[in-house]
Amino acid sequence: MDTSGSGVPVFPAQQGTTVAVGAAGQVGRELVATGAVPVTRRDMDLLASPRDLRETALRLFASADTVVNVAAWTAVDAAEDPVNAAAVEGVNATAPGILAAAAAEVGARFLHVSTDYVFSGVPVRADRPWQVDDPVDPVNVYGVTKAAGEDAVRAHGGTVVRTAWVWSGPHEPGRDFVSTMADLAASGRDPLVVDDQTGRPTRAGDLAAGLMELSRLTGELPPTLHYTDSGEPVTWFGFAREVFRLLGHDPDRVGACASGDRLSPARRPAWSVLDLSDWCRLATAPPPWRDSLREGLSVAGG
Repeated sequence: MDTSGSGVPVFPAQQGTTVAVGAAGQVGRELVATGAVPVTRRDMDLLASPRDLRETALRLFASADTVVNVAAWTAVDAAEDPVNAAAVEGVNATAPGILAAAAAEVGARFLHVSTDYVFSGVPVRADRPWQVDDPVDPVNVYGVTKAAGEDAVRAHGGTVVRTAWVWSGPHEPGRDFVSTMADLAASGRDPLVVDDQTGRPTRAGDLAAGLMELSRLTGELPPTLHYTDSGEPVTWFGFAREVFRLLGHDPDRVGACASGDRLSPARRPAWSVLDLSDWCRLATAPPPWRDSLREGLSVAGG
């Protein structure tokens, strides 16, 4: 990578180049590990003026075949604080459309990672996964801004990939639910974990592999896809118990609580299960979340 004295990276042209915006995050690091060119906050200020952001994006995307945007404001509770409103809106709602437009201008495919939080968490029917074309109805600021970002991306021909419950684990970069549970298990502390929110966990490396596969597909992609790991849905409580079990600790050390027992500024959706059928028709089916958790914790067998 050459900065040409400007401080802004200039990437050499190469066939099949994928650029990852938000490369310092959980999924971004995994994308870089599989060959994507990194773009971090040092390279691109998502809160710059629309004109400056567009110019930077055009330069950074000039030789890209695919741009994957995994940058986001993900501090859900902090997003509710009015002091952060401009930053949350800028990163989650405004910047994605500018990046998608710049990618279209240079002829690059644009993939934008979004979230189950765009949905209300109240399923259309009991146990029915959220479909890609279900109406969005977010219950917190994070979800509202991510839904706005989705619209902006699709308006410029990009593809939105919604995911949920992303984790990296103690042997990979990043602090997340799995690594937190692993630390609690090892230190002898017994957590209380909510048992009324249901979804499918998604290993960051699995999502990154799926995004890289999309980047190599020929032809047009659908405007919206869902990707999580597969398998039976689970609550956070059940997920925590499985972490304890796989690490050789007594899963009964994990106690259950209700969302209402935890005071937090932002509401969380109770039902986060995403329908994966469109993804499976187009690309490799995601692995079962239990298998990925076992692998991520470096535990063989059941």
